[in-house]
Amino acid sequence: MSAPGGPGASEAATPSLSRELGLFEVTVYGVGLILGAGIYAILGEATAVAGESVPLAFLAAAVVAGLTGLSYAELASRYPKGEGDYVYVRESLRSKRLAEVVAVLRVFVGAVSAAAVALAFSGYLTAFTDVPPALTALALVVLASAVNFWGIELSAKLNVLFTVAEVGGLALVIWLGRNAWGSVAVLDAPFGGSGIVAATFLVFFAYLGFGSIVNVAEETRDATRTVPRAILLSILITTVLYVLVAFSAVGLVDWRTLGASASPLALVAEAGSGAVAGSVVGAIALTSTANTVLILLVSTSRLLYGVSKSEYRSFPTAFSRIHAGRRTPYLAVALVGGLTIPFVLLGDLGQVAALANAALLVVFVMVNVALLKLRFDRPDDRSGFTAPLTVGRLSVTALAGLVTTVALLGFYLTTFL
Repeated sequence: MSAPGGPGASEAATPSLSRELGLFEVTVYGVGLILGAGIYAILGEATAVAGESVPLAFLAAAVVAGLTGLSYAELASRYPKGEGDYVYVRESLRSKRLAEVVAVLRVFVGAVSAAAVALAFSGYLTAFTDVPPALTALALVVLASAVNFWGIELSAKLNVLFTVAEVGGLALVIWLGRNAWGSVAVLDAPFGGSGIVAATFLVFFAYLGFGSIVNVAEETRDATRTVPRAILLSILITTVLYVLVAFSAVGLVDWRTLGASASPLALVAEAGSGAVAGSVVGAIALTSTANTVLILLVSTSRLLYGVSKSEYRSFPTAFSRIHAGRRTPYLAVALVGGLTIPFVLLGDLGQVAALANAALLVVFVMVNVALLKLRFDRPDDRSGFTAPLTVGRLSVTALAGLVTTVALLGFYLTTFL
């Protein structure tokens, strides 16, 4: 008999992923992923180009994310698979090659995004220690990969704990800056409309988490109902927090100073209530960004695991092997952790985040196209969650999601390259 998880093993003998997650855990998973990758990591970079208009950038990015999020929610309801985007494109467009391109881009986005957030972690850590930033970012990736290997239950418990902490940190910033909201000149963009669009592109990195929620579908109870709800709840909750924090941030700290900071929220808290508050928020930022690195590595390794299954034969089947004791895809975990390291060594948060955004926008274009085609090919097959606003066979939200993601991608190609 073959070893468990190896080629030729019977279905009964092969370990499977453990279904441990409900709506609360999956929503918290999405919120934790979105928050850590966003306001803690990218606020300074976005403020540097949008100035006091940065709340508008968060709102604009939320609209783009929400439109594409509706497409993800419907597709996740139809195909509750851990390989997510890969299955959506393959089933709707009937193209194995396009699906493989999407899967490769998704793995790339996961690794690059984890690297970007690890760099944000090291930026906040400089307030507490003189350890070289690259070294701390690399150590975080290795530690998070170890937790990823240990199991989804441990990852989920840590995620809940860390997410509570990071929401608490944002609530503190919102409270400290609430009286300064009226002073924010939200329409006074120092670089005009192009600056707001540039900030929207950068801030879009803050919403990447909703697309990764689908990758834990096979570890979720009643995934057909749970995953779509978690996607929409995550986007809604984080958008409210983002906009309020952005108002507090530019209300308390000059946008030029904020844009140059490696630990922007700690700076905001210090301006609002002194050094102790700054240290508290800085410490919370460390847990937030560490948490995001962990769940980015979890979701990306699950995608790699799913696409490597023998039924698809797109990636080497070795990456679909499950560790008999830990019940995690250990080779996929190792590969994703290894792919993240080179991008950590780039050392530039803005550059790394822009790379992740560009690849992610290509994926989102394909996901919206997938739903549009599916609606035309199978108009009556709409069991489970259905995105609103349908005209005949046309999904208006999917079309709007396609147009907005193409527009942001075009902006990147003409501005950042």
